[in-house]
Amino acid sequence: MGVAGFESLTERFLAALRRGGGDLSAACQAAVQVLPVQRAAIMIDERDVGVQPWCSSDEIAARVETVQATVGEGPAVDAVATGVPVSVVDLTANCGRWPGFAAALSREPVTGALTAMPLRLGAVRFGALDLYRASPGRVDEAMISAGLHIADIITAHLVSARSGSAEHAGEWLRQPLTSASIHQAAGMVIAQRGVGAADAYATLRTYAMHQGISLAEAAERVLRRRVRFDNGSR
Repeated sequence: MGVAGFESLTERFLAALRRGGGDLSAACQAAVQVLPVQRAAIMIDERDVGVQPWCSSDEIAARVETVQATVGEGPAVDAVATGVPVSVVDLTANCGRWPGFAAALSREPVTGALTAMPLRLGAVRFGALDLYRASPGRVDEAMISAGLHIADIITAHLVSARSGSAEHAGEWLRQPLTSASIHQAAGMVIAQRGVGAADAYATLRTYAMHQGISLAEAAERVLRRRVRFDNGSR
């Protein structure tokens, strides 16, 4: 894609972003409108807990993002760690490098391919833009270039939001309710067990995986006091 192609892509994405309201959620929908993908999601790397889903274009994408957040592994996790795109040719057959992710995903009605584009600025990585195609298959270089370009635009908006200079800055940085609940539950685990933040999130994640529920559902059980983690309990 040449300079003119990138300029056109930028204009179309920003126009779709404005039509959608200009916030982070609109960025997911805008990505679907301008890229050859059927769904999209944005994962934000949160301190101690790792990548968490902040928006998705539909329920199917949301399910995959929930799995990644719960097991702590998957394409988005690797994209954030490495700073390079990570592709899965077939979500039903090519996830063996992430055993926990593959096992949990096998229980979800998900098919097709996924490429995680890092949201990065130099050495700083904010998260990942996950792009889904309904049919399995390899991603060509043109798609990778276009996806990275959109990811860079999203990253620029996140940076501007953090500085308070972007329109809709608050909407770009507002945590989803599920993410806020996870942090609140982790605070309760810290108080119950007397551990650090990283260990508290690990405790929640281990419990969620053993119970076959999402990290958000595990947090909800803690908040409702249906489960405690003091005195070495699980």
